[in-house]
Amino acid sequence: MAKPLLLSLALTTLQLHVFVTNGFSASTIQKRSGRNSFLQKHEQPHSYKRTPKHNILSPDELHNLAISLSKRKPGSNGFNRGWIQYRTAALDSIRYHLYTSGLPHPAEKASFEELFFNLGVAADRGKMPSFEDAGARSGYAVEFFCRAKNLADLFADTFNSHYEFPEYWLEGLRGSPILGSSDGGAYSVVSLGGGPGFDYVSSAVATSFCSYMESLRDQEETGSLSSSSLKLHATILDYEEGWGDLVHAMVHSTQTILERSTPTLSCDWGGKCDITQSIFHPSNAACSLLLDSTNLWVCQYCVAENAQKLQESNFIFFRELFQHAQPGTLFVLSEVHPRLWPEFYELLQDENCNMEEVGFNKRGRQMLLRKSSSDVITTSQSTKNSPALSEKDRKLLEKFIELRKFHERKIDAGWQRQEPKIRGAKD
Repeated sequence: MAKPLLLSLALTTLQLHVFVTNGFSASTIQKRSGRNSFLQKHEQPHSYKRTPKHNILSPDELHNLAISLSKRKPGSNGFNRGWIQYRTAALDSIRYHLYTSGLPHPAEKASFEELFFNLGVAADRGKMPSFEDAGARSGYAVEFFCRAKNLADLFADTFNSHYEFPEYWLEGLRGSPILGSSDGGAYSVVSLGGGPGFDYVSSAVATSFCSYMESLRDQEETGSLSSSSLKLHATILDYEEGWGDLVHAMVHSTQTILERSTPTLSCDWGGKCDITQSIFHPSNAACSLLLDSTNLWVCQYCVAENAQKLQESNFIFFRELFQHAQPGTLFVLSEVHPRLWPEFYELLQDENCNMEEVGFNKRGRQMLLRKSSSDVITTSQSTKNSPALSEKDRKLLEKFIELRKFHERKIDAGWQRQEPKIRGAKD
């Protein structure tokens, strides 16, 4: 009888452990600084089966890998697997180069852990945390490469038939160098709240991979492997001006690792940007100058942490951005939770926004928009001013409204994110 009792006790303990670690009380810091933490792996590499260098490639090795993988048919399972292999190797190599050669300030794990927790609180409450600590910023730069991965995968998933994208948004992206098109000349990407430069890394890796596909097509037509004519330029803007040196370091590491690829890749630190103010406010001077020349605007993980001021300002920054962006401009907005997208959809009903189409990807974590273009006639719009929205995305929008109401009730009831507990520490 002892063995069944011990087994039952063990199972109960295991179930309790799973409940605690999967539930709210799990330490957010532990998740980031634990088994999957980049900083942790480099502090204690002996405790891992694979060393941190297992997927680090030189520029020549990455170049040779891309040549072999780019021969696969776009959209095939082999192509999709090849993209993941290339993207993983490129991002790991860029991050390793940044960590070992390029950080302007040493990454401080304790400072980053505090910032990581505060980011969660900011997303809950809609108040932006401080990014003043240089060591925390460096920790953020090496720990959050998943954000570069997510945007890069969005670009590559447009080749994958398993994903559905807004028709005109997809058409616009396919005409960009990010997906291998050289028809439009230099292509401009602006990253809002983009420190330390992940959006540039994403765009550069995708453009680099597609440049090999373009060169392969040229080789089949001319018999020789030509250099790519693709040109991509990114500008990084952020409220925290301390990101500037890290953006320069990120650009250097990215271009070092991708130096054998042939597209022309460039990126600048553009300076300050405050998405809670008018786009014509002095703090957004650098941003307003880019309205007429930008093809793609990206804003990742900045909306939720600024929700209160955005709502107080009636989303004036985005309202004016949508109004004054050039025709045919594409937008990508990303958030961990899609509960704020209904408010964005409401402001798109303004006739001055002139938005042609809106859709969602990754269950709503990414909101995709395209501004009306003079050479495209939208016939699927239900009203004159309402952007086109598929039935699938309309149902998602209804779910997002319910998520917003649930979150508001939870906050109003007094819910608070708990400070993480340190294992082994006494109360």
